[in-house]
Order: sequence, then structure tokens, then C-alpha cells
Amino acid sequence: MIHLATFADLRTAKAVSDYLQIQQIKNDISPDDKGWSLFIIEESQLEQAQQELEAFLNNPYDQKYLDASWIRNQNARIYPKANKQNKLTHQIWRDTGVTTRIVAVTVVIIFVLQIFGFHPWIYQYLGFPVTLASLEFLELYRLVTPALMHGSIVHLLFNVFWWIWLGGKLELEKGGTFIVNLFIASALAAHLCQYSIENASFLGLSGVVYGLLGYAWIASKLGKLKLYIPDGVFIMMLLWLVIGFAGVLPIPMANWAHLGGMLAGVAWAWFEKPTNPV
Repeated sequence: MIHLATFADLRTAKAVSDYLQIQQIKNDISPDDKGWSLFIIEESQLEQAQQELEAFLNNPYDQKYLDASWIRNQNARIYPKANKQNKLTHQIWRDTGVTTRIVAVTVVIIFVLQIFGFHPWIYQYLGFPVTLASLEFLELYRLVTPALMHGSIVHLLFNVFWWIWLGGKLELEKGGTFIVNLFIASALAAHLCQYSIENASFLGLSGVVYGLLGYAWIASKLGKLKLYIPDGVFIMMLLWLVIGFAGVLPIPMANWAHLGGMLAGVAWAWFEKPTNPV
């Protein structure tokens, strides 16, 4: 998305946005510390959008802008569900980077393949090896790939939500290379920890998610991350970890993987050189 303009009030931003939408110029409004920013979704439409913005600034009370807002309002009433779905899609697209999207889509595809009977093949080629001694050089990727597999739809949705919500924000601030490196480091730490203490029977993105949370928690405290996340999120993370180790839930949990991933994220934040101090 490309920034077009920032407006002091939402009404003005909405007027421009509605008219651009009527002209088939896809856009989105996002609040920031300066007001309400308008973004153009497609770069190919930027020049036309700039021309329409200039026309609006020259004559903001033109009837066509009022008409556009009225039409958009009527459409929202007629197709409320479609508008909500489009808004959610645009928000996810806006708040994530390419790497975050690729991982999320890959995880979903692998889960669908598991459902349709490909799980023996997936477990054989993506699962963690029964023993490290049996792992060949060309199979080293299997130390990481269990993070892409999930055992249930609830497990999948929970992890994908956290990956998109937090991983996307971290990628936008720190970059795609960073999120790939943190993914690999957290996955390795989580999987090797779980394997060393218990066994090789585990799967899921949870260890990586804990790595992201651990990193974000410490990096924000050390002034190495601009992203703000409420302390309640981290408290919930720790409580869930304690509940898992307490064994009070009727579901199996890879608790050592969660702990290993979190510690990897914490260590990464601690030793990371501050490049963008807050």
C-alpha cells in the first residue's frame, strides 16, 4: 500500500476515500498520530488517485463527493457481510509482510493436505526425526518444519492468529529477513528442547509464536522495538505456559517447546544490537 495523504479529521478522509472507491480506486484509511492516513492499495492507481485528491482539495464541497458517500453508505447497508469481509482482508494485508503471508498460507495448505489423507507423507518428510543420529544432511530442514504442521483446526487457528497478528507487525518494523531468522531460531530452540527432554512427537507453530512473544517483550523493554504490546499479553503468555506445565488441561501440550521458543526470542532480543532505538 502507498500513502496518499493524511487528514486531520475522519470525515474528510472518508469523503475522499468514498469517492476514490466509486472511481474503482481501492484504498484504505488508517489512524495514526497525525490524524487519518489514506493509503492506495494498487500502485498502478496512484497517479489517478493523486489527480482526484487535487480536484477534491480545489473544491471539497462538490456534490459528487456527497453523492459518493451516500452511495457507499447504501451499499454498506445492502451488503454488510461482504463489506466486513473486505475490511478484514484489507486489514490483514495492510498489517502483514510477504513472509508472514507466505508462512500462514503454507501452514493452511499443509493442514488441508493432512485432512485429505497426505498425513503419512507429510509426517515422513516434514516431521521431526525419531533420532538425530538418523537425520541425513539433506534432511536438516526437518529440525524446523514441524512448526508448519498442526494436529487440529483449533490448534491451527490459534497459532495462525498469533503468527499473523504479531509476526506481521514485527515483519513490518524489522523486515522480512529478520522474521525468517527469528522463525528459524525459535523453531530450532523449541524443537530441540522438546526432543531432548521428552520425545520427537510434537508439531505446531506454538514454539515460534512464543519466540515472537519473548522477543517482542524484551525488545520493547530494552528500547529496541517501537511496536507497543500491552503487558497483559505477556502475562497471559506466561500463565498459559504455567498451566501447560501444571498438566491441568485434557489436551497434550509441547510445553518444553513453548519454553524453548520463548527463551530463544528473549535471548535474541537481549543480544540484538539496537539499530532502531525508540
